[in-house]
Amino acid sequence: MSAVTKNPMTFVMLAIFVVMVAIASTYPAGARFMPFVVGIPAIILCLLQILLDMRASKETAGSKDSRSEMEIAQERMSQMTGRQMTFEAANLAPAITVSENPTGVAESREFIIWIYVLALVAGILFFGYTATIPVFILLFLRWEAKCSWLKAALYSGIGSSALLFIFNYVLKFQLHMGFITERVMDFLG
Repeated sequence: MSAVTKNPMTFVMLAIFVVMVAIASTYPAGARFMPFVVGIPAIILCLLQILLDMRASKETAGSKDSRSEMEIAQERMSQMTGRQMTFEAANLAPAITVSENPTGVAESREFIIWIYVLALVAGILFFGYTATIPVFILLFLRWEAKCSWLKAALYSGIGSSALLFIFNYVLKFQLHMGFITERVMDFLG
């Protein structure tokens, strides 16, 4: 199964964000700020997801074996014991069927995603892009990707630095400092 058919929504989202950034590039500097802030990281994440899907499909394609699980098990047991082994399988229907997506799991995942999105928006509004993005990436990688603290901090630093470099030096945008951060900076001088 190719990456295109495995997750077509990633390609749809990539197309939407590319068109959004392309259209926003014709706007004046102040008007294209928000589409770029949203669109460029989204394009990078979509491309990353496509690469991960392609890598996963190559790994599963490479591990496919034309033999059944029973034949593979027979061969392994024969190798372990040094004599020919054959198994006979009973053709029994399972007594209990387990749903692949139990009720409530999809809703709880959706709730968690909304919490992440709202926390990101609130963090950017109150504390600014520069302070929120590294913390958000760090915590997301630690909790959702189950990365170690060291890996999450390393990836957070690299990703945040790349995004800040793109926005500050390449696109020459003044990123939002955050309402609380601005007040603290004004108070401190």
